[in-house]
Amino acid sequence: MREKRKVNWKIRLLLSILGGTLLVIILLFGITYGYFVNKLTVNNEKIVQMTFKEAERDLKEMMETGANQLNIFYNDSLAWKFSTDQYVNAVEKSIVIRKIVEKFDEMIVFNTDAYGFAIFNGDGRTVVSTAERKSQTGITVLSDSMKKFMKESKENYPYVSWKAGNEIQIFQRSPLYHLINRPVLLGIKSLEEDDDYMKDSYLLIALDEESVQKSYGQAGYNGSESVLVNEDNEIISATDEGMLGQIYEQEDEYQNITYDISYKGWKLVNMIPKATYLRETKSLRNFGIVLAILALLGGSLVAVHWSKKYTNPIQILMEQMESVGREQLDIVKPEKAGLPELDHLNEEFYYTVQKLKDYIRKLQEVEQEKAREELLALQYQINPHFLYNSLNSIRWMALMTNNMKVADSLVTLSKVIMPILRNPDFTWELKNELEFLKNYMDMMEIRYGNSMDYQLECEENLEEEIIPRFILQPVIENCFVHGGSNTEIRKIFLRIKKRDKFYIEVQNTGVHLSEEKLDEITQGMHMQEKTGNHIGLSNVYKRIKFLYEETGDVSITSDETGVFVHITF
Repeated sequence: MREKRKVNWKIRLLLSILGGTLLVIILLFGITYGYFVNKLTVNNEKIVQMTFKEAERDLKEMMETGANQLNIFYNDSLAWKFSTDQYVNAVEKSIVIRKIVEKFDEMIVFNTDAYGFAIFNGDGRTVVSTAERKSQTGITVLSDSMKKFMKESKENYPYVSWKAGNEIQIFQRSPLYHLINRPVLLGIKSLEEDDDYMKDSYLLIALDEESVQKSYGQAGYNGSESVLVNEDNEIISATDEGMLGQIYEQEDEYQNITYDISYKGWKLVNMIPKATYLRETKSLRNFGIVLAILALLGGSLVAVHWSKKYTNPIQILMEQMESVGREQLDIVKPEKAGLPELDHLNEEFYYTVQKLKDYIRKLQEVEQEKAREELLALQYQINPHFLYNSLNSIRWMALMTNNMKVADSLVTLSKVIMPILRNPDFTWELKNELEFLKNYMDMMEIRYGNSMDYQLECEENLEEEIIPRFILQPVIENCFVHGGSNTEIRKIFLRIKKRDKFYIEVQNTGVHLSEEKLDEITQGMHMQEKTGNHIGLSNVYKRIKFLYEETGDVSITSDETGVFVHITF
């Protein structure tokens, strides 16, 4: 049965080596292939984004140039003449219209990106001139979409509003139809001659779709298509005219690269067919498959040879580890049976076990010595009950001699001492702290008589809150030690409240400290001096910082009403 287990282990080792080799090859190939595909995708993104950024500037320049031309014509008297429609006679009207057409023609020559210009009124009067020298005048029947465009222009005054030509419906017999009988980008500006948009006049510019396409069409490569999409996700310009007017939707078979135009709610989109640019990865994939097959064959030969070199020393190591696992540390030094590295590993394991045996032996000796020392320490340990019983014995002796003051003092002293001896914790409930402080104040009253006045102001429902032990007594003790002459009434106020954390204030009205003295005390407290007159305050500060770190603090101030110690945690 044991021999069968060994053979199975060797087969598993062989399969593990082959599987690991195959896994590494697949992993490396997958990473390389993924990196290559990602690199192509990122390069596409960078190229298109750079092109679109330049296109954004070109498109903005075209729109600004067109808007400037409309603004210049806006200040021309010809625009006012057309808007008021007030002429001396028909000859003057004909002359004005001819001059408007000439002006438009000059503007088209100046701006090669413009396909045409027009001026029209809400009543339908229209003058149009295009780059194909097709000027026309007449009456335009305004569609609902054109009226909406006119309203938008009024609201956007004095700025030029822009829309795609396919968003505006113009009837074929209207003069304006000649301006948008091809894909264009329209800009409109109100003359603001009348509050009623249907009585006002408007200037119109049509940017040629070919010029607009040139601004972003350079992003197209690898069979990609580029489009300009408005705020409603409708395609208003495209390298493929068949896509105009469609709603843009991302498709998984394309790499969709989007660029948001900063000055409009529009965006440029380039759609690159994944099948086109991933064609370059097929050769890499085929090469990877061939490489994996060859590597697997070579790995098989190497695995068979190397597994023999690994099997014997690893088997020896497993047997020795099993012995150690059964707490049998008396193992034999192994013989060399395989790869030098594994033989060395077996030797190191053997020597490590020998060191472990020595360590266990020394640890047992140390434990025995420690037990003897603890037993010796217990012989000299003071029992708190012995001290408590001793105080009771002295109290009974005082009672027998009818010395009630001494007896009561011993009772109070017992109440002060026992919490210190019995409770080793760092914290306890606030009610325990206040009870301990009350017993301490009783002792102080025995010592100082009626020369002190102690007042406690504590918010309700704080009795069971957890606070550090013995942080108030050292501060109160300072009030007695540094509270003025014995002839004065010592007034001590203790105020406790809690919001997001505890705020404790101890006021000593019996003394006033200078700024120099306050700095000296504060410096000594922060340096945690173990000597001096304020060691109690330093200890309180040290414990607050130990328990609460940055959220805890102790500070001292003084004014004409006395000295204040502030504790927060």
